[in-house]
Amino acid sequence: MRLSYDPLSVFKSSRTPAGLYARQKWLGELNSSAWKSYFQHTVIELFAEQSANGSWDNSVVSTIKHLFGLHLTVRNCNEPVKRSLEWLINQSETAFPEKRIKSEKRLESEDLLGLPFSKGCRGFFLYGAALFLSSIFGMQEHTSVLKFYEWLDSLGIQNGGRWCGWSCSNNILRAFVVHPEYSKSKSTILMAKALSRIQNPKGRWVRQVPFYQTVNALAHLSSPESEHQLERAFKQLYNTQNCDGTWGHKDREWNTFLVVHALKNKGAF
Repeated sequence: MRLSYDPLSVFKSSRTPAGLYARQKWLGELNSSAWKSYFQHTVIELFAEQSANGSWDNSVVSTIKHLFGLHLTVRNCNEPVKRSLEWLINQSETAFPEKRIKSEKRLESEDLLGLPFSKGCRGFFLYGAALFLSSIFGMQEHTSVLKFYEWLDSLGIQNGGRWCGWSCSNNILRAFVVHPEYSKSKSTILMAKALSRIQNPKGRWVRQVPFYQTVNALAHLSSPESEHQLERAFKQLYNTQNCDGTWGHKDREWNTFLVVHALKNKGAF
């Protein structure tokens, strides 16, 4: 099947980290003076007001947002990024094993805008984000990072492929699919199988499973379970694309970024 509309149109004037990534990688604007100007301005804003300890506002959510934006832009693990990751890993150590983040407000849906994570327990949100960001910035061999992966792998096996509710499990799956070793672990395979059992013939999962984030996460894998689900989900995406090329009713640019990234990972666009 082919897409009915151009999904890249939404990014053509975007200045968000996701939009800048799309304009560089998918629209070929790397040498554009306009893109370079927006890129530089966005990166300066992302690094602005970083605390000496590596965090932003001593906030887990704010620090995760800034780090993810930097992943989509600078991409390299420079000294400020490494300092920030060390702070985030330390917060994970502090939260373990109670799975609670002290002195922060309840996680709200607006906190997750532009992030590949979903609303769930704050502890699993922290673990998933810290491990995901550590892995994509090349710190996957950090002693504490490996300790958390090992613990979560055992927990996922014990629970038959889930770590908590579906939303929490999405946050941990996100971390597992980007790790060179744990993307092929038994818990990851079990999670893919668990998801396959709750996907309907039209490609949708139960309501608690975030659709676009899950499609994007599974597109990092190459197991039979993930491929079968993506085949169904992609058909759903072809049938539900908006006439402006985007997906969804809210957060259309972000949904479309997740979809296009998944399609490209599988050579489907």
